[in-house]
Amino acid sequence: MKQPNSKKGIAPIPVKQLKITPRISVSHLLDGMRDTGVLGAGRMGIAADVLHEMFSDPSYTNFLTIAGPIVPAGFRLVIGDMIDRGFLGAIVTTGANLTHDVVEAMGNRHYQGTFNVDDRRLIKQGYNRIADIFVKEESFERLDKKIRRLLATMPENERKKIPYSVLLEKIGLMLGDTESILYKAAKNNVRIFSPGLLDSILGLSLWSFASTQTLQPDPFADVTRMVEMSMTSKKLGILILGGGLPKHNALLSSVFREGMDLAVQITMDRPEPGGLSGAPLAESISWRKIRKGGRFVDVIGDVTICLPILYASVLEKVKSRNRPTC
Repeated sequence: MKQPNSKKGIAPIPVKQLKITPRISVSHLLDGMRDTGVLGAGRMGIAADVLHEMFSDPSYTNFLTIAGPIVPAGFRLVIGDMIDRGFLGAIVTTGANLTHDVVEAMGNRHYQGTFNVDDRRLIKQGYNRIADIFVKEESFERLDKKIRRLLATMPENERKKIPYSVLLEKIGLMLGDTESILYKAAKNNVRIFSPGLLDSILGLSLWSFASTQTLQPDPFADVTRMVEMSMTSKKLGILILGGGLPKHNALLSSVFREGMDLAVQITMDRPEPGGLSGAPLAESISWRKIRKGGRFVDVIGDVTICLPILYASVLEKVKSRNRPTC
């Protein structure tokens, strides 16, 4: 945000009034919101500018971190589009979103539901609930069987000391669903890291398989891969959806290079309780997770509302880019 204060005192910058016309584009709308310079509108406009720089400059290696039910909420193709257009170098996500990506890859679906439901009746009818999203419980039973079959086709020696990110790449390729985040990432050399993978149904399937057959993931290898990505990149950008473990994991990988250069965080969490998900990005400077001269913005809002608006704005200006090699 612009700093109106000077050593001589306050030097106010007038708020520019937003003008909306019948045929205004999304990018022009966000330009106008940015120019107001204040509150959520100003932050959304700045976020659009930061994302435009991240996604248009080929010298940026960009991390996308995902927490919350982004795939069940219907944003699977949006993430896939970011991969296809060369905007991402790595994704750091919860195991749950990967679980739901596999659910969709197998032909199962997520359904429009309601918050106002008796969950005791819902489970009797064979459904699990995520907020107002329903998903059939049998989808996860099918997932478990599918994952076990896929792992069994891998040569035993390839299942030893394997980074989780490599294992996820192999699973994505074996699934073969061209709309899958896992598949697209594998095909486009975008690494997927999931530090909390075992805390998911997909993780339970891996554990179940490992209890009877050879499967020896190496979690330290992923730390090495992430740090090497950060250290060998000319510039680093990050788009944080929601916060949580994925946010911290990606930011932590950048401390050896003094932090990220560009950052956008979209969250509904508050800073007062001291939790990471609500921590403003400015706090990250004290941890060397964002550079002192870095450009960053916190957008306080629902990811499922803010992300499509921001991404549509970016696509009006940037169609694709060559992914940096690192």
